[in-house]
Amino acid sequence: MVKAAFASWNDRIAPVFDVAQWIELVETDTGHIINRNKASVAGETPSQKASRLAELEVGILVCGAISRPMQAIITAYGIEVIPFIAGDLQEVIQAWLCGKLAGSDEYLMPGCQRGGGRRLKKMRETKGGQSMSNGNRRGKGRSGGRKDAGIANRQGPKRAGQRQGGRSGRSGASGQAAAYGTCVCPQCGYQEPHERGLPCMDKKCAQCGAVMTRQ
Repeated sequence: MVKAAFASWNDRIAPVFDVAQWIELVETDTGHIINRNKASVAGETPSQKASRLAELEVGILVCGAISRPMQAIITAYGIEVIPFIAGDLQEVIQAWLCGKLAGSDEYLMPGCQRGGGRRLKKMRETKGGQSMSNGNRRGKGRSGGRKDAGIANRQGPKRAGQRQGGRSGRSGASGQAAAYGTCVCPQCGYQEPHERGLPCMDKKCAQCGAVMTRQ
């Protein structure tokens, strides 16, 4: 027999488990549901939430976004965590029963990748970054510099400056999101880059007005 818990909110998977209040408990035997009910997990600390799951004899937790400390404590209880899942609660439960949840990207939250895709991407960027950087410097040192100078002269100082400023603005925003993480709304799932020095809990969701949390 397997007992799985699905973090729930308004008949959907709760976007952030750290602030989730309810779970849907599903007990199965040989792939068939034999019992199903709703239970509260309204603990104030990660330890209380993890202890509550252990008390309910949960073996698998399916949830949305979850902080690393919370996930570490839950897995320390021997509970398997399937994180960053989104979608209709009934559809997610059915996909899990059919064995399609773990191997499919269909129910992943936006921006998430299966099987450590984020870490693999970072490793590739780190390995290839040096050679790409060196190549860019060599290109600018030879013909690239003259070519860029000619384009800037034809466009004029104002247009060239605007083009360069646009690039730096976009790269600065993406760099900030990578360095400082993301603020997430636990109510509607809205996300925006975390601003350094401004706690997410001091910000309100631009869509529903709820207090944001850090991802």
